[in-house]
Amino acid sequence: MDAPSLIQAIVRGRETVRGLSHESAMRLFDAIFGGGFTDVELGAVLVALRMRGEGLEEVRAGLDVLEPMLRRVPVDATRPVLAIPSYGGALQTANLVPLLACLLSDAGVQVVLHGVTSDPRRTTTAEIMQAMGLGPGGGVDRAADAFARGDPAFVPIDVLSPRLAALLDLRGRLGVRNVGHMLAALLNPTGASACLRIACFGTPEAGALQRAYFEGSGAPGIVLAGTEGEVVASTRRAVQIDWIRDGRTEVLVPAATAALREMPVLPDPHDASATARWIQSVLAGERPVPPPIELQVGAVLRALDVRPRVRDAAVA
Repeated sequence: MDAPSLIQAIVRGRETVRGLSHESAMRLFDAIFGGGFTDVELGAVLVALRMRGEGLEEVRAGLDVLEPMLRRVPVDATRPVLAIPSYGGALQTANLVPLLACLLSDAGVQVVLHGVTSDPRRTTTAEIMQAMGLGPGGGVDRAADAFARGDPAFVPIDVLSPRLAALLDLRGRLGVRNVGHMLAALLNPTGASACLRIACFGTPEAGALQRAYFEGSGAPGIVLAGTEGEVVASTRRAVQIDWIRDGRTEVLVPAATAALREMPVLPDPHDASATARWIQSVLAGERPVPPPIELQVGAVLRALDVRPRVRDAAVA
């Protein structure tokens, strides 16, 4: 593929504002995932896309090229299934994605988590789940064992897609996220078309793009503002949670105008074992579920048409 012409089209061509056409974007991602660029060309293309921002057709095309290459996680299509991407990790606040996943698994949902297993600067979901005795994950065929136990299943991205994993790894070399992170946030790791996907955003533009993707594709999705790049609600206040189905968006949880009066005392964000123990104490009923996460669990269960589990009250 002609990388210089492509880069010109991305950064200053007539298609700059709305992004590449679907046909052009398909050729782009065929080259990205098929080794059609040199390292220098690939870096330039990724940075150009990052500077301009991904367009909707580019995201659609990227998933169209990527998803047939995935090693799909087998699930029972007769039971509700949820996909949770986890590529952020904890930096300044504890990573509570495993708590969200376990609460939903307790309600009978097949929860498939996918993401990175380690990060030199952050505490990953995989590390916390391993400390809880639930991970760190493995091959796609091991997911069924986790579901049978009533646990969430974590599948590393390098198992689902080595090519996408390699693209994500370039963040360390380029210093910025790239289009691969948006694709990872939106992909369906299962073979079930009804799989509900949770996506989160850090900017209004990214949130609008995610909602537009779900609205256009017809796939069911939940979209909310993330916590340090993770799809779990902040413990400080309720965030708006949107449910996209059949091309329509419904607000399941409105955003709170003020922070909670009482904030939970969270564990050290860089201590996976301490975070694991804290989450296990919540699951055991020894401390309450943070209210915004409880609202998120209720919203997801509503979208999946699953009745919430009645939990014993905990002492705050």
